[in-house]
This record gives sequence, structure tokens and C-alpha cells, in this order.
Amino acid sequence: MIERLKSPGFARTAVWASALVLIAGLVAFVTVRIGGDDATPAAVPTSTVDGTDFTPSTTTPKESDVPKEAREVAGEFILAAAGREDLERAWQIAHPDLKRDCGCTKKQWLTGNINVQYFPTAGLQGAGFTVNEVTPDRVVLEVLLTPKQGSEVPPTAFFIGLKKVKGKWLVDYWAPHSAVPVPQQG
Repeated sequence: MIERLKSPGFARTAVWASALVLIAGLVAFVTVRIGGDDATPAAVPTSTVDGTDFTPSTTTPKESDVPKEAREVAGEFILAAAGREDLERAWQIAHPDLKRDCGCTKKQWLTGNINVQYFPTAGLQGAGFTVNEVTPDRVVLEVLLTPKQGSEVPPTAFFIGLKKVKGKWLVDYWAPHSAVPVPQQG
């Protein structure tokens, strides 16, 4: 029996059988994942954020879905923190998660050496945003900051996340939409 298992013919047969099982598995996966009945909607997976189960919305959030208070705090934060215009106010509207990620004390934060990428807001022509996510306690926006014409600073997109804590909106996330290329030496 052991001799038969070691034979080249058995090894070839095992490889072909494994390949057939793999192909059958892929066909089954593709059929279930992609080729379902159009009459029945696909199940929407639930996710857990901050320990709370929720089902993501299948509709695209609109600007009008964003609470006025959240928009105002986002605007304040852009000027106060990204523009470094009022770091004291930025500290007040920064969520504890953002402060923790900074790894700095309030005194260090007030120096401006913070984990919020700087953008010169003094020459800001405007800011527009699109809505990425809206729930009763969470908002994520993509903000495009546009400097005045003739500025050497290009328009730049950022993500800003806000969480509602005890009735107040606080900023818990700020990051550029894409990485800024670093010039090479030489």
C-alpha cells in the first residue's frame, strides 16, 4: 500500500484531483457571490464600530444629512488646527482619540507640533466637501481646501472625522486624502 502511495502515478492523480476540487470550490464561490438571483437582494453585512453593531446604509449620504453642528465644528477645526489659527480652540474640539494619537500634552499641542497636517488657511479661497459617512454619532467628510489663485499651494483634499460625545461634536480624525510625495535627494 505504501509503495502505491509513493508512485508517480498516484502523485499525478492526487494533483489532478486537488485541482478539480479547487476549481469546483471557485465555481461555487463565484456562483454564490456574484451570480445570485436578482429578485433577492444581497445580504448587507453588519459591522461593529466602537462596540455598536450597525448596518451600513445602502444610500449615498447627502450634504443635507450632515448635522449643522458637525459642519460648524469641522470648519472651526480646519481654521484652528490645520491653519494653526487658534490651537487652544482646536484642543477644545479635538476628540480624546485624536489627542491620544498625537501623544502630546496640551502644552505641547499649543506649540503647533501636532498630528494635524498644516494647511495655510490665511490664503484660503474656499472649502467644499463631500459626505462619506453619516450616522447619528459619526460623520466623515472629504474636504477640498482651495487656496486663492496664484498661490504656490495646490488645492488639497483631506478626510475629517467627527464623533458626537455627550451632545457635542468633536474631531477624531484628520488626514490628507492621499500621501504627499517626498522629493528624493540628489
